[in-house]
Amino acid sequence: MLLTEKKAPVTSKRLNISLSERAYSDLSKASQDTRRSLTEVVRLGIGLVRIALETEREGNRLIVATPDGKALKEIVLPS
Repeated sequence: MLLTEKKAPVTSKRLNISLSERAYSDLSKASQDTRRSLTEVVRLGIGLVRIALETEREGNRLIVATPDGKALKEIVLPS
């Protein structure tokens, strides 16, 4: 007899948002550039914001760097 593990059902919440034309255009372009859905791009953005907040909370900085480690810019979330 083969035993299978039951997984808890995935639940989700629906969210309706209003975006400026520019924000929607940026979201749409990111979706096309990455071949992800609009929802996936929003989820990715939420994950990146979470990382930025955790990094800041730990007293560290989030830096964009070249492959050899030279800092190009710092990502700072507005307060």
